[in-house]
Amino acid sequence: MFIGNTNKERLDNFLIIEENDSASEVFKFMEEKNVNNLIVDANLCNISILDNVDFYHIFEKAKIVHLANIDLKKSSYLYQFKNANRFEIKNCKFSGKEPINFHEFSNLEEIFTIYSKRFENLFNHPKLKTLFIEGFNSLDFNFPLNNVLESLSLEKSAECKWSTLSNFKKLKALYLVSISSITDISWLSNLSYLEDIELTYCKKIENCIEGISNISSLKSVWLAYMGNFDSLKPLSKLTKLKELTIESGGKLVDKDISFLKNIQGLEYSIEMSNCVTSNE
Repeated sequence: MFIGNTNKERLDNFLIIEENDSASEVFKFMEEKNVNNLIVDANLCNISILDNVDFYHIFEKAKIVHLANIDLKKSSYLYQFKNANRFEIKNCKFSGKEPINFHEFSNLEEIFTIYSKRFENLFNHPKLKTLFIEGFNSLDFNFPLNNVLESLSLEKSAECKWSTLSNFKKLKALYLVSISSITDISWLSNLSYLEDIELTYCKKIENCIEGISNISSLKSVWLAYMGNFDSLKPLSKLTKLKELTIESGGKLVDKDISFLKNIQGLEYSIEMSNCVTSNE
């Protein structure tokens, strides 16, 4: 075992469990180093520890849990981390049939994971504030009323009732990536707390700039690989905007963006096929 991290820039320290580490050794090391964040990676350790009762008291102490390259076929594999406040689930599978009820995690505030149809109570958790999901495949899903969630990312999702995302009344950040079924975003104006929006590879959205310009609370806009735009002038209504980034865009029909200089404190970077500029 050793103290490490998931990337160099991150401040959180993790105890990384290795092959042949015993439960007693891991527990002692956690106490000595005062580290309650764990990395359990099948490429580094024997995943049989998830079935080893000797590790239970270690797992229940974990606050940030990073699981990688594991088949989480049993619900108990996750339930052992019952006091976790953050799950980071990377390159894992959910091949089993047992439901995973997120209400079992009373302290959970953040989840980063690939989606599984085994999940229950993911969108109505009483404390969950940050949710990043890849591969959400519940077709025609209606998102429920939620007054807690603040940050949501959906990547490569099946078609949903997208207007029901406005049921997340306290949402401050929304990231939508590689979703071809979204065409209308007029409902975004109902998210009165939204400050940060990122749209990437959602090229079928109609009237994208106009839709975004109706979200008066926005402070940051990031658009990448979104195709052509008629004009950016509707964004002049966003008086609170502090960051505007457009990457790998198509053609901008009306290239007049002089109005951006009139938005106080705005940093912008525009990269479209016929218009490349920034004030950085």
